[in-house]
Parts: sequence; structure tokens; C-alpha cells
Amino acid sequence: MKVLDCCEFFPDIGIDVLFKKSLLTVDKNNTLLWEEKDVYRVLTENIATKVIEGMTIDNKREPNKMLNLNGDAFSKMKKLRLLKVLCLTNCDELKYLSNNLRLLDWMRYPLRFLPPNFQPDNLVALLLPYSRIEQLWKGNMPLYKLKVLNLKGSENLIKTPDFTTAPNLEILILEGCIRIIDVHPSVGVLSRLKLLNLRSCKSLRNLPTKIGLESLETLILKDCRNLISLPSSIGGCKCLKTLDLSGCYKVGNLPENLQQVELLEELDLSETTIAKPPSFIFQLKNLKVLSLNGLRGPSSKLAPYLPSVFQVFQRGRMESVPQMLHSLLGLSSLRELNLRNCNLGEGDIPSDISCLYSLEKLELGGNNFNSVPMSAAGVSRLQYLGLSNCRELKSLPDFGASLELFANWTRFSGLHCYKLVENINAKASLKEKLKASAYLRTGLDSVMPGSEIPKWFVHQTVDSSIKIPLPNNIRNDSQWMGVVFCCIFVNDDTSSDEELKCEAVIRHMNSGQAGSDGSVCVTGVGWIFSKEYNLPITKDHLYFCYLSRNRFYPFSLEDKCGKNETENSSSDRSNQESDELQVSIISDDCHRSVKVKECGIRMLYRNDLEDMDEDSAAKCSVTNGPLIKRKRDVIEETEARPQPKRMEKFFNFMKGRPGKRN
Repeated sequence: MKVLDCCEFFPDIGIDVLFKKSLLTVDKNNTLLWEEKDVYRVLTENIATKVIEGMTIDNKREPNKMLNLNGDAFSKMKKLRLLKVLCLTNCDELKYLSNNLRLLDWMRYPLRFLPPNFQPDNLVALLLPYSRIEQLWKGNMPLYKLKVLNLKGSENLIKTPDFTTAPNLEILILEGCIRIIDVHPSVGVLSRLKLLNLRSCKSLRNLPTKIGLESLETLILKDCRNLISLPSSIGGCKCLKTLDLSGCYKVGNLPENLQQVELLEELDLSETTIAKPPSFIFQLKNLKVLSLNGLRGPSSKLAPYLPSVFQVFQRGRMESVPQMLHSLLGLSSLRELNLRNCNLGEGDIPSDISCLYSLEKLELGGNNFNSVPMSAAGVSRLQYLGLSNCRELKSLPDFGASLELFANWTRFSGLHCYKLVENINAKASLKEKLKASAYLRTGLDSVMPGSEIPKWFVHQTVDSSIKIPLPNNIRNDSQWMGVVFCCIFVNDDTSSDEELKCEAVIRHMNSGQAGSDGSVCVTGVGWIFSKEYNLPITKDHLYFCYLSRNRFYPFSLEDKCGKNETENSSSDRSNQESDELQVSIISDDCHRSVKVKECGIRMLYRNDLEDMDEDSAAKCSVTNGPLIKRKRDVIEETEARPQPKRMEKFFNFMKGRPGKRN
């Protein structure tokens, strides 16, 4: 609607009229649908007329097919105000584009220049991502209406335009323009600029001296490897909320007047050469995200650069955080703190971290401590604790000591923490955390090393999906707490980001498809194994997921009339098959590298929390009539058929003692 409004198409009225005349379709995602065949015919048969004012060219049916355009393809479209080209195109030259264009959105524009006679006077948005453009135009062009300029991934671009005549520019994206050495100085006077994205401009050496942009909210300089410093005028960016300097390996300090940017909410200094973060950073009361991650490890190609944040060599030894980290007390709004690969040793985590009452995510992966102190893991609102690649880690906090303290702590990452899973106390701590999650009706997700699924999981299979029948009227069983799922997986390919996520479906057998007749589908939060930070997972690991009953049935056991639903429906369902639960590992990527070897599932009942011994698999946790028989039948079915190899190491924490083999 905003784009069409800029094109003076009066969308509030126009879209409604076209919709009622069946000339335009709006799908369930509130997206406009265009007829591809009509557009294709106009272009290939050269029947375009001057009445055409908007056109979207997209070949969704054959996305890899090249559309060949001739130089005169748009010559008759004198009134064209909106042009979007979203498919692969090829042409030797382009002789004409309408000077009435408000929006020009051309993915992978195939030419080095725009048509020489094109006058961009009316352009509101110019979007040419991944184009072959070398230079937009020479000299000053009248760009007084231009608000958005996106040249992302245009690797041939050697020079940015003069922005003097573009005073209304609000968004400037030059991400991935790897040949740009500097940005035209006129960018420093764009008083309405809100976003400046220069990510991965690997040749960029300097920013304009005057960059005190009064409206700038986001400045992204991530992976600008040759950038040496920020201009001292950065303090004039009073509205700046996000500053990303991660991967700027030559940036060794911050301008002192950055402390004047009081509205700063996100600051990323990861993998810079700033030896000691200035004290004013820890007084930014509006700061919500602070990232000080170190280098990615000794195998990193960046090792020849100076040591990263918190890593300073003195007299042949490495100085650790306490001597450099200022008090955290001033960071009253902090929600995320990232200290990955910062050489933190035992006792190096400052105790005042417990005063960060707003902290929700704490990333401590790749460090060298043996245990996680209560002060770090016991922050009242903490939801995620990242400890992957902490190879010396042997123990976790005692969750049983204060369940209230760890009430929100629902996600734990422990990839490659091999010493942790060998420790009895760590297993006992996670057992208590599961109890807390069940009693407090929250979820729980964790990943850590392990190659055996315990017998506590009465249903197991050598597959990435498992299906079990459910007791009748499970929805109204007050003893049922939720579903516990576990799987063994590896991921030996780190060339791309991969996601591990479970999906649980309760399907009514009489309804056919999930989602109809009350069937429910619940998806876990899942884990993304980022190629940027994770090592290959060549040894077996376990993914553990607990989904509370509230995720499946978030309503009261009784309806508004006070009648139990079972009373209303039991007679109708008495002769029907039992409902079934299916839990699967899902992925949007058909070429996924995460490989699931085995999985197990258990319906969790209240009595299970009292006795989590593996022998409890043969015990009934439910005392009300029909469910006893249903569970006994399920157990007998399981024991009667050939069983896969039973795994037990990871969930030994559920019984708090070392495992023993049968």
C-alpha cells in the first residue's frame, strides 16, 4: 500500500475497485497476485501500450528460466510508474525507462548502467540488489523524491553517487558492495537518513569525517575488514539505536563522544581489536544487546590480526576479563549479553551479573571455566544459556536449590561439552530443571553430547519420527503434564545454517487431517546450527525437548458451563479409535545435513516427576481407571515387538546416578 501510494495510485480506493471487478486477487497472506502470462505476453509479443502504469515480472512457475528482453521492451510504456522485475533477465542494452517511474525494483539488473536518457526525478525507491551496476549515473541527478536506495550485493559497483540532491533519503543499503573504497562525503549531510547498511563492504577504508546524522537509527558496518576507525562525529548521531562493528578487525578503539549517544540499544564489538571496552559502554542505560565475542578459534583465518576484545597478552600470559570488564550495574536494560570465545576461566564471570534483572539471553560458549556460578545462571529473567564448546565445563548450577530462581530458564546449548555429560551432578541438575519446567508449565529445550536414549522413554524408533496411540480423553487428564522427546543426531556439514526442530501433532483418528476437528499441531522453538559459529558435530549429540500440556491445550479443563468436555463427548467417541501423537524432526531444507539416528518419546505424568528411574517405564503413573489399562497396553505392545538398541547416557540425569549397561 505504501509503495502504491508513493506511485500516486490511490491504493485505498483502487485496490478495492480492482478486487470487486475480479481484476486483482488478494491471497490469504494479504499478498497481491498478478497474472504472469499476461505480463509475459506483453513483453514477448511487443504489444505494450502507453496505458500501462504498473508491471511486475516474475516467473514463479519456471524460476530458473531466463527471460530475454530486447532493448525496446519498455519503450512504449511512457506512463509506467511501477516496475518490479523479480526473475532472471538478460538483455544486451536497455534504451528506455519511463521518467514517470516511482518504484524501480529489479533483482539482478543485468547491465552496467541505467539507460543514459533516464531521468530519475520521480523515483521514490530504487532497488537494484545483486545487480551488475558499476555506476548509477555521473554527476548530480535530481533525486529529491528518493527515499530508498538498495544496491545490496552489487559487487561491480565502484563508486557511490553524490547524495547532495537526495535530501529525503531515508534508507541506504550498500551491503556486499565489495569494491567500494569510500562513501561519497555528501552522505554525511543526509538529515533524514535512518538506516545506513555497509555490511561486508570489504574494501571500505574510511567513513566521511562528518557523519553526525541527526536521524540515523541503524549503522551496520559488520565485516568491513579494512575499516580502521569510526569518525569522531559519531557522537552527533543522537538517535542512533543500533551500531554493529562485528568483524571490523582493524578497529581498535571507539570515539569518546560515542557516550553522547544515550539512546543506543544494540552494540556489537565482536571480533574487533578493541583491547579494553571503554567504561562509558557500561553506563548506557538504554542498551539492550551487548556483544563482545572474541575470535572464532585458532583455526580462524583472522588469527594473524591483533587479539580480540578481552584478549590481551602481557608478559607471556593472557589477561582475563575481571581486570578489563567494568561493573555491569549500569546496564539496567540489558536483555542479551554475548561473551563467546572471550577466554573466560574459572571465577572470571563477574558476580554483579546477577543484578542484570532484564537479562534474557546469556551466551558464554567457547570459554574455559569448569562451572557456571549461580550469579550467571540465576538471573531472574534468564531464558537462554549458551555454553557450547566449553570443553572444560563439568557442572551446572543446582536448580533444585531454588526453582523460582530458574523459573524462566528454558533453553540450554551444550554442544561439545563432553566433560559435562560425564558428571553426575550436571545430570542431577538437569533432572531438577525438568521437574521445575513441568511444575511451572513451561517448555524446555537443550542440546548436548550423548549417544544413548534411556529406557525411561518407553517408545523408541530408529527414525526421525515416532507415532504412538494416546489414552482416551487425554486433554482432560489432570495428571498429564506434557510430552518429552529426545533424539540422537549429528551434523558433520557446517557449510550452511541448519535447523533442528521438532513438531508434535495430536491427530483425531476420525478426522483424517491434522488441524481439523480439534486436532492440534505444536512446533518446538528448535535450534539453528550456524555455519558462522558452530564446529562440525561429528560425535553423537542429544536434542531434548519438553512440550507442556499448555502448548497443546491452552484452555481450561472445563467449558464455560462448568461441564467437563469428557462428559459431552465420551459417549460419542466410545467406539472410535484412540487419538494418536506423532513427533517428528522437521526442516524447511530438503538437503539438510542434520542427520537424526534415533528418537524416543514419553507422555509425562505428575507421578513421573517423583520417580524418574528408568524402571519407572514399567510403572503406571496414572491412577484413574481407563488410563491404567491404556498405558499397560502400550507398554505390553512395546515389549512384545523387537526393540532397537536402548540408549541411556543423556537421561541418566533423570535418576541422578551413573548409567549401567544391561
